[in-house]
Amino acid sequence: MKISAAVSTALLAVSAAAFDKNQPWGKRDYNCVNVFQGIPDNSTVAPGAEINIKFNRVTENCDASLAQYPGADYTIFLYNNPVRVPNGFTSDREISVKKDIPEKDGAVTITIPSQEELGTVADDSVWYLRLSTSLNDAPQMPTLFNAAGPFAIRA
Repeated sequence: MKISAAVSTALLAVSAAAFDKNQPWGKRDYNCVNVFQGIPDNSTVAPGAEINIKFNRVTENCDASLAQYPGADYTIFLYNNPVRVPNGFTSDREISVKKDIPEKDGAVTITIPSQEELGTVADDSVWYLRLSTSLNDAPQMPTLFNAAGPFAIRA
């Protein structure tokens, strides 16, 4: 019995560590957004901190045909402990941080939510920030994204 508990704990640790933020998070999802200023991986930020994010679209990770389509307004979400499941992912907590960010701006300042908004999570060191847009005029309306993390949010 002790062996199976140890194996199951080890498998849970491996699966949490195995989340690859650069892989598609859903169908028709492409890592085509370049964030060149934001939250560094494995860093710690405080609730209420202001973060400047600068971004642009890139074609290195994408099908070049997607470059011809304009991006809809961008959104930013925080996810705690995302885990892959069939056809997508699930997370312990999902928080909308900012919406309606025009692609042409290429920059946005966000505020990390307060501790009350973040709530209680099992592990405060596995937060991911996802900046994404959709190509509403493209066939099958793909999404483009960039994800930062993991990082901790602690007071």
